[in-house]
Amino acid sequence: MKEEQVILVNQNDEEIGLAPKMKAHEEAWLHRAFSVFIFNDQGKLLLQQRAADKYHSPKLWTNTVCSHQRQGESNIEAGKRRLMEEMGMKAPLRELFHFIYKAPFDNGLTEHELDHVMIGFDNINPIINPDEVMDFRWESLENIQKDISRHPEKYTEWFKIIFANSYENLQVALEEKLLQNPIMFTPIFKEKPWGGQKLKSILHKPIPSDKTGESWEISTVPNNVSVVSDGFFKDKSLQWLIDKFKDKLLGKKVYESFQNNFPLLIKYIDAADDLSVQVHPNDALAKKKHASFGKNELWYVMQADEGGALYIGFKQDVDKDLYLQRLADGNLAEILHKINVKQGDVFYIPAGTVHAIGKGVLLAEIQQTSDVTYRIFDWNRLGLDEKPRKLHIAEALEAIDFDLQPDQREETFIETPYFKIENKDVEQDVELDFTDKKSFVILMNVGDGDFEVDKQSFGTGQSMLIPAVLDKLSIKCHQQGKILIISI
Repeated sequence: MKEEQVILVNQNDEEIGLAPKMKAHEEAWLHRAFSVFIFNDQGKLLLQQRAADKYHSPKLWTNTVCSHQRQGESNIEAGKRRLMEEMGMKAPLRELFHFIYKAPFDNGLTEHELDHVMIGFDNINPIINPDEVMDFRWESLENIQKDISRHPEKYTEWFKIIFANSYENLQVALEEKLLQNPIMFTPIFKEKPWGGQKLKSILHKPIPSDKTGESWEISTVPNNVSVVSDGFFKDKSLQWLIDKFKDKLLGKKVYESFQNNFPLLIKYIDAADDLSVQVHPNDALAKKKHASFGKNELWYVMQADEGGALYIGFKQDVDKDLYLQRLADGNLAEILHKINVKQGDVFYIPAGTVHAIGKGVLLAEIQQTSDVTYRIFDWNRLGLDEKPRKLHIAEALEAIDFDLQPDQREETFIETPYFKIENKDVEQDVELDFTDKKSFVILMNVGDGDFEVDKQSFGTGQSMLIPAVLDKLSIKCHQQGKILIISI
């Protein structure tokens, strides 16, 4: 059988001739080659162990495949051919870069190659060709780096060189590729004197106690920064992602406006008892007093017991004097606008609105990133520490807008100066296109739906962040329900 030819090149990768493969390695002639790195969705690299009867480097571990281009064959075509020949795999490939290296072997041969490094993604285990490969494994770049340091004798000489030269490029390409997936975070639970058990019984969350009032789903509030729950970015914080990926995560317009600050705080709230009557400052007041965003928010009622209600704004003709009088005599509730609610009701709560969530209501809350709350009245009860909770009477008076009235929203698309929300019924499989949004997107499963979002399970009460670089999203519907689609 005729010996395989390799393509001889100069340092500019220009072809200067052909040579038998063995002769090129004996004479250390510079020739064209390629190296393929296949990763899975967990960010692990597919390594192969070379067959025992290979003429050099037998039984050693190396990258997914590597070989030489044939005359007239593109780099990508060559990579795909060898991927099928050795590993029985098909995967789209992309070239990252090329470089020249020289590696002598113990048998007198030398690899002197202009190597084209390519990357691809697949989650299916290979069907190895036993004439070429004796074993395979998936391993993270970090673990490979550590193992090469501890046991260099287990790896081919060229892989050690290529890996060292490719590590940063592979890491960047890997991160950018895997950023194009929905991201879910570990909930941050808040115990409250008014908290209950619905976050567990209805939303199936592992709450720490029967007094759990809030589940912070996506947050960068100081000391309450969300952490990725699974996948390649597991244990990385949302702030780490923003600092690293900037507009790729947030979107160009959002990043221009907010820089490395995440503009939203996403929660689920279970009111087993009435929440305190409170008010939030607007942007100007919050910036002046707290160096913070203001707190404009929206409520979506997910479930309400019989008689469940919200307190939003004042009854008509309530002014500052009447407010102070009712506050002093302990009858503030008499002048609050009380609204009985049901599942699916939506209310926008602008900063300056006096409000409270009533007993028996479970809701989703979308708000600006702020934890600034002025508590006005707490129903004369004690906190979890058996002491009265602090009130902010003077601060609240500065923040209250007495003209604000309840703002119930019936439309399926709601736009405010601080966020946009689509209230979407999902009754069958659907494709979402975010190309025109120029923003990150947050999904909240606020109904009884059971979905897969880009193959990730997405059940009732879950939330996920869709990075701005992800333009299209597929939702597989196992059980119909409702999703809030939130953007800036």
